[in-house]
Amino acid sequence: MDNYTKITRNWLDREFRRASKEGIYFAYQPIYGLRGGHSLPGVTKRYCITYQIMKALGHLQFNSLLDVGGLEGYTAALARSTFNVNVRSCDLSRIACKRAKDIFNVNSEQVDIHQLPYKDNEFDVVLCSETLEHVADIKQATRELIRVCNKAVVITVPHESAAVIEKNIKEKIPHGHIHSLDTKSFDFTLSIVNRLISRKMLCPFLKIPRALIDAREVDIPDIVKIKCYSKILLSIYNFFVPAFRVIFNKRSVGLLIYLDDFLANINSFYSGILFILLKDDKNYFKQQNNFTVSQLLDFKIPYYHVSS
Repeated sequence: MDNYTKITRNWLDREFRRASKEGIYFAYQPIYGLRGGHSLPGVTKRYCITYQIMKALGHLQFNSLLDVGGLEGYTAALARSTFNVNVRSCDLSRIACKRAKDIFNVNSEQVDIHQLPYKDNEFDVVLCSETLEHVADIKQATRELIRVCNKAVVITVPHESAAVIEKNIKEKIPHGHIHSLDTKSFDFTLSIVNRLISRKMLCPFLKIPRALIDAREVDIPDIVKIKCYSKILLSIYNFFVPAFRVIFNKRSVGLLIYLDDFLANINSFYSGILFILLKDDKNYFKQQNNFTVSQLLDFKIPYYHVSS
């Protein structure tokens, strides 16, 4: 394991120990629902990504799934609930693996994505969401994902400018994005997969609507320091957060997800990409297993209290 990966692992272990004063686990994913809080900001954005993942999985027939970089097991558990398949998770962080087992009863083990401890073709589908932008050797990591899958690999990554990536690397941002990726970034896999499908997501024009629907107060000092937003603007936003929570409900989230799905693919502006790497074109079906936004928003758990 290279030094960068070791540093990232240690940083992640600390992050997955985070909890409120009451002991409620602070999650990466929206495991407590839209208004449940105690998770990273950008809940609506994460719902948009997860919806696209479930849509992609709906085009595949599979009995087993491995989620690489699976965090606390939320997406794997959702896939198990939706498609009635066997799921497994793995992550660089040992603490993340413990959370996956304790919270969702998803078996998970600590791994280095560059050398996955699984047999060739062991899982029908391998999922790797919002992970490859962090890894030291993205091509080696992707080849490992393909090696252990039998039918398909589903990947999501952010689309950011080279300038943002250079800044992250220069400032050594913990767990920062170190690869600038676009719709052509995985074309190198065409020598080992049968077909590559890509789909844009996260229309940047919907960034403000997503923030309004999230309706979560922001920590002004930290946000201003990191993002350079106006203190006055953020104060106004925080003032109206209670009203936003009343105005924007589950229906609003659903409409935004569908709108994002449409807008991101009719213009050249997008903030994320989903890829499906098929080992055999026959594994992809045009007829989709319909997955609804309601299924996504209804999937949540009671507050999980950290014991260790």
